[in-house]
Amino acid sequence: MINIRRTAAAGTISLALALAGTACSSAAGSAPATTSADGTTSLTVTLAPIPDSAPLYIAVEQGIFKKHGLDVKISPAPTMGASIPALVSGAAQIGVLANVDAMQASAAGVPLRLFGATTVTTDKPAEDTGKVYVAKDSPIKQLSDLAGKTIGVSGLGGAGELSLRVALDKSGVDSSHVKFLEVPLDSMLNSLERGQVDAINTISPFTNAAEASGAHYILSPGAVAVPHALQFVMATTAQFLDVNKAVVENFKAAVDEATAYAAKNPNAVRAILPNYSGTPKELAAVMQLPEFNSDFTKDRARIWSDLIAKYGFVKGTIDIDTLIVQNG
Repeated sequence: MINIRRTAAAGTISLALALAGTACSSAAGSAPATTSADGTTSLTVTLAPIPDSAPLYIAVEQGIFKKHGLDVKISPAPTMGASIPALVSGAAQIGVLANVDAMQASAAGVPLRLFGATTVTTDKPAEDTGKVYVAKDSPIKQLSDLAGKTIGVSGLGGAGELSLRVALDKSGVDSSHVKFLEVPLDSMLNSLERGQVDAINTISPFTNAAEASGAHYILSPGAVAVPHALQFVMATTAQFLDVNKAVVENFKAAVDEATAYAAKNPNAVRAILPNYSGTPKELAAVMQLPEFNSDFTKDRARIWSDLIAKYGFVKGTIDIDTLIVQNG
């Protein structure tokens, strides 16, 4: 069962910054990628084994990477933020990161470059992978009732809290009067039922368990706050990109092809999910999938970066023109 923390903790970013200093002094990550005699380039990719990463597993399974001259090894990360130090240290050359994590790390000085996307946020509440629920016997019946209440989120200071704050404010509920409590995803429903929180902001497939318990749906924060924004992105370091532009372009082309396939063939995603994420087959068959979309633009990036700055979710400045790399 998927249980990945969805934010990059400050400690993770600090580690990445320390590694970045080491990388600059030792040229780690700045060497050309390894290419075999037959012209195949080997890459290690770090990512969290979640639905948003499905296109990469599809690209491996269907030989799409090989078609683009790549031999890709996927290295699953134990937490969402763990992929950032792996990139900076050179343990992996490319990663799939939560867009907000990547932006926060970049603003802190980690030399990341983003060059593609696997998923974007939807504008359809029913299709949003993130949803807010209250207990079935809760006196909270509508969004306005959340004022002054405590909401469980999977990580403080990340995309989940940010999108929820924005959605609350857009809907007329002052988010500064709401308390946010960090709760692990697999403990959220229990916390809700025990009354430790008044509501939970959870994600698919944990939303299925919430609905099965009779929990009452209140809101889809992402669809309200950040529709059509980048969600999960492909990333590398500035050093690796500088000397491996063609390799990065080939990687993006392969993942874009697999992402388009995933968008058109959701059953293929559902079939491969249990193989790498631990999601039971019966749950993978019915859970809400993210919106697979490789349309990678600065406008989609700025939806998040503007809100990150406005709500004080970052120290430093997010330089979108440097962070976002288009057309190789």
